Amino acid sequence: MSSKQESFYIGIDLAWGEKNPSGFCIATPQKNKLKIIDIKLLYSIDEIIDEILKYKEHKLFVGVDAPLVVPNESGNRLVEKEFNKDFAKYKISMLPANKKLLTKYSPDIRSVQLFDKLSELDFKRDYKAQKTVFEVYTHSTIAMLWNNHEILPYKRKKGRDTVFIKEQLAIYKKYLLKEFSPHKILKQDLSDLRGKKLKDHEDMLDSLTCAYAMYYCQENEAKFYQVEGIDTFVTPISKWKVYMLKCADDTLYTGVATDLARRLDEHNNSAKGAKYTRNKRPVELVYYENCADRVDATKREAAIKKLSRKEKLELIDV
Repeated sequence: MSSKQESFYIGIDLAWGEKNPSGFCIATPQKNKLKIIDIKLLYSIDEIIDEILKYKEHKLFVGVDAPLVVPNESGNRLVEKEFNKDFAKYKISMLPANKKLLTKYSPDIRSVQLFDKLSELDFKRDYKAQKTVFEVYTHSTIAMLWNNHEILPYKRKKGRDTVFIKEQLAIYKKYLLKEFSPHKILKQDLSDLRGKKLKDHEDMLDSLTCAYAMYYCQENEAKFYQVEGIDTFVTPISKWKVYMLKCADDTLYTGVATDLARRLDEHNNSAKGAKYTRNKRPVELVYYENCADRVDATKREAAIKKLSRKEKLELIDV
């Protein structure tokens, strides 16, 4: 490894019990994608810590699909309550996390044990830290970034046979190939996998999504949820936005976009900008709202366009 400090993104799909393996991966940015440095299955918390320590001289961003801080004896944490309320529109929810439930799988709650050990190594729930750790969630990451705001049904449930699961995992891998450089796990033929081998493969894919969630949320649209007043869980949110521009002639233009920086550049510098703004350059972004999805953004765009200029200016000034 180079002596130069680099950034590494670590994904952990943590098994709740000690008998099952956890998916583990580590990746680093390479051009516009993440390059997979290592991906494997690990069993103990100590094994996971040992793998992380191999990169201790670098900036590390760890995403764990498991509850790291569990103060409540029963019921839901506030994290689950708030997330479930926010994501109900997408039919996405998180299971309750509490001591009574999690100690059935492991007396010490493995995810809490992992977090405690990472805290001793100076990992913090803060992207500005040299060592960062957050809870992440594969379902919301996949839905928000790749699967049109819907859950990808690749998990084993009643009514889903192996053929169906493999079809969904094939879709999953195509999504990951857009974000990661080519790697053997993303090219592996699913036809010969079944039972435990298929589940192990799924766990490693999930570790990639955990790592990517940390990478994406560092610089893009994300929402943080707190435990005991500290940001603890992070998830991507919808990219769709409705926005307003102030044109050179002082008129206002309203549109929708998934990438405001790119769209603003198009309005100012290319033929891809709206016909209305082409002879009114330069334009300035003066307002935007996050929207649940494309339909929501389009509806909100129409509503704003019906406002008077005075009402639009009042909205901008809020």
